[in-house]
Amino acid sequence: METAERISVEESARRIVEVAARVRRGEHVCIVADSRTMPIGLHLVVAVQEVGAEPVLVTMLPRNMHGNEPPPVVAAAMRAAEVVIQPVTYAMTHTDATQAALAAGARVLVLRGITEEIMTRGAMLADYGEVERLSIRLAGLLSAASFVRVRTPAGTALTFSVSGRKALALTGRVGGPGTFAAMPDGESAISPVEGSAEGTLVVEHTMDGLGLLDAPIFMDVRKGRVCGINGGTSADALRALVSQSDENATNIAEFAIGTNAHARLIGSMTEDKKLLGSVHVAIGDNHVIGGSVVSALHLDGLLLRPTVELDGRVIVLEGRLVA
Repeated sequence: METAERISVEESARRIVEVAARVRRGEHVCIVADSRTMPIGLHLVVAVQEVGAEPVLVTMLPRNMHGNEPPPVVAAAMRAAEVVIQPVTYAMTHTDATQAALAAGARVLVLRGITEEIMTRGAMLADYGEVERLSIRLAGLLSAASFVRVRTPAGTALTFSVSGRKALALTGRVGGPGTFAAMPDGESAISPVEGSAEGTLVVEHTMDGLGLLDAPIFMDVRKGRVCGINGGTSADALRALVSQSDENATNIAEFAIGTNAHARLIGSMTEDKKLLGSVHVAIGDNHVIGGSVVSALHLDGLLLRPTVELDGRVIVLEGRLVA
């Protein structure tokens, strides 16, 4: 659902700092930017100063892909902060550096793939109280489930176990020490049990590392791993990314349902995967979200008009939430 409403970058930066990251006077805030996102980092510096906190802006070269580790100097700065805000080209959510900062008690806010356009329109302007309520409710349903089945008109027919796994409600607001969120946000996510996923996964429209797809990507999934990738040019590119990474890059790592009614399909997974009633499935690393697999990659792929069943109960029907 697109909205014509728009806010300034400065107002968006204030919302990110005050509402999403909940920065308080006197706190030490590490802002991690890269050479492409430095202007946004500077807006966040001003917003942190305005609340009376101490900003430290650390800049690096963009990583090669989502899930790649930052330099050791950046990781050390993150561990030393009470709040970490990451306006970066490629997400560092699924890294040891972020995990160490969380373990040290930092509140971490992820702004992966952020641009001024994304900051000022669409999903960023949602009612985050409603996003929080819906995300928590769906996360509760996922946590209580044992078995998930997801189907799409494009051809996805995937099943997997989530028995014993706890879902995350990503609401756009950090909680207490050692918690993380993202902006824009709105999803309920869970890590499938390793080795349990079976079937066909068809990613359509958008995927991390690839952007807009030239054609759907068809993945054969056996024993929790992608064992075949077919399609057009985008499929070839994904196959290259996986082959150049590590042995765990093919792991079915994450399943998530979008919960943001303001999210738009813009060709960037930063916003696309938050679309209300959509699903995204990730391959690669899952150790930050409750799994045991470590990989240098974590790539989300978008599924549209999904039907999702939890233990045989339909909770999403062709992209509409029904539970």
